[in-house]
Amino acid sequence: MQILTPENPEILSAVVMKNGEIIARTEQTGELYPQYSIMKSLISLLVGRLCGEGQLTPKTKVRQLLHTGAAAISDLTLDDLMTMRSGINYRLLFDDRKNYEDYLKVCCEAAVTPLAEGQEHQTFFYNNVCAYLAGRMVEEEDGDPLDKQIVKYIFNPLGITEYDFEYDPQGHVFGASGLKLKTEDLAKLGWGIMTNQVCSKAWLNAAVKPRVMTPEKIPYGYFFWVLANGNFYMSGKQGQKCFVLPQYQGVIAVNSDMKTRDSSNSYIIRKLLPLLAQ
Repeated sequence: MQILTPENPEILSAVVMKNGEIIARTEQTGELYPQYSIMKSLISLLVGRLCGEGQLTPKTKVRQLLHTGAAAISDLTLDDLMTMRSGINYRLLFDDRKNYEDYLKVCCEAAVTPLAEGQEHQTFFYNNVCAYLAGRMVEEEDGDPLDKQIVKYIFNPLGITEYDFEYDPQGHVFGASGLKLKTEDLAKLGWGIMTNQVCSKAWLNAAVKPRVMTPEKIPYGYFFWVLANGNFYMSGKQGQKCFVLPQYQGVIAVNSDMKTRDSSNSYIIRKLLPLLAQ
């Protein structure tokens, strides 16, 4: 196994896995790193499980599961939420979860931009409200809290035993963020997704199908960023990345602390991807 040296101190940890085995990594400390928006992709996996069991569909509306009254968000579907085409232009931040006693109530107050005449979908607008609402819908339909579902259906099958969650003031896991994992386990998660250990092949195909173009000109599926040749990745702020690369039967996981500019994609493509192509 090759021991990697990060090219700058903002790269905290990196793991390269091929055929389910780690082939290269930085020195590992066992630290649990914040994954930020990678949590959104786990919500997609949980939605996929319930869709596979016939309990949900991408067309399930917020109002069918949550007590949202006449709020504008009530008619949004899971498809709207998971593609960030909700029409919500309200960028609630992760830290905001501590500022409101009832986070769902705040989400219900978000305005939804009406569709223009002839417009089939809203444009892409990345925000945390979408993932929080999708997570609350999953909780309501399944009956168990998100953390218990994630452990039962995702972590346990993969042997991931070390993790941490953060919660909103009412005790709900903040589905848009708030997960901590070791980098080795982030890579293990990517491998489990690619090999259909934690989601069906049908749902994975649906989740990584390009559905909307982002301002970065990267296609987006159901809480996953989509690349060419069947490849895709999960992403969190400050450079948290898990590239899942069926083309190479590989996974690249990176945890970083890039507060000013996220260059982790460049690092992965320039320094780590060639290790899988050898």
